[in-house]
Amino acid sequence: MPSSDDARVKAAVARLAPRFGRPAAVFTASGSAALEVALEVLDVGLGDEVIVPDVGCHSIAAAVVRRRAVPVFVSVGETLTLSPDDVATALSPATRAVVAVHQYGLPCDVAGIADAVPPYVAVIEDVAQAWGSRAQGAAVGSIGALAVTSFGPSKPVSLDGGGALLGPASALEGAVSQGDISDRHLARPPSPARIPALLLQALSAALERADQLLKERRAAVAAFLDGELASSFRLPPIPPESTASWTRVPLYPTPHVTPDLVHSLQRTLGTVQPMHPVPPSGLPMFRDHNKRLVSGNRRLAEPLLVKIG
Repeated sequence: MPSSDDARVKAAVARLAPRFGRPAAVFTASGSAALEVALEVLDVGLGDEVIVPDVGCHSIAAAVVRRRAVPVFVSVGETLTLSPDDVATALSPATRAVVAVHQYGLPCDVAGIADAVPPYVAVIEDVAQAWGSRAQGAAVGSIGALAVTSFGPSKPVSLDGGGALLGPASALEGAVSQGDISDRHLARPPSPARIPALLLQALSAALERADQLLKERRAAVAAFLDGELASSFRLPPIPPESTASWTRVPLYPTPHVTPDLVHSLQRTLGTVQPMHPVPPSGLPMFRDHNKRLVSGNRRLAEPLLVKIG
């Protein structure tokens, strides 16, 4: 008979996958590990190219490099997400996958990207920052071939570690083998990327906390839009029938913005910080690795990032 802890974990897992429109999930040591497993499931490896946005977390390209594949860094415009046109421009005969990141909870046009690539190019959604977001009427995570998420300390659903790969049960079966890692008699040795079981016992509470924080962030953004500061700071464009979850709130200052207005924004909405000045493609960790850079949409101005609360 299963223990009460086992039952709670099973119930929490049953709540997680459907929120991203997926029937099944397997758990990994981190979000980056989940992406690495996704690339393995899709048979992406040596010399294959994977298109990634040249903004945000370096861990996405790092997972590509660990698979001995080639990251293709594509710059992004005011939406801060990959566009179908830029992805189409970045395609080559070696392209095997696209990682469509819902950056800061902003919905990426995954459906448009899927239409822009050949059938043999898989689209993987990164939903680590997008708890509660929707893209053109669909739950983020539900459109690509697979989806990955992270439960790191800065993520909406936080366990202070761990990640998950989401998708069809048939694709996920055996992707992250369980059991004693020393058992080499298994057809596939247990993966060191699997999540510690103790973290999953906190998943139910993490989901409750994520839903509460989502309500608070959306209420804060709605109040900002009704206030005077909205005339001085512009939100990024969002596709129709889409919603953002505002893990960070990117705001484009208008030309007349003063330091006093930035201070007012911080007092009203939350901590303000600039975008990181170096994109992932420029980091030293990728200096000696094979990579390709593609100029996509350009931003006329860099947004300020606001952490609500």
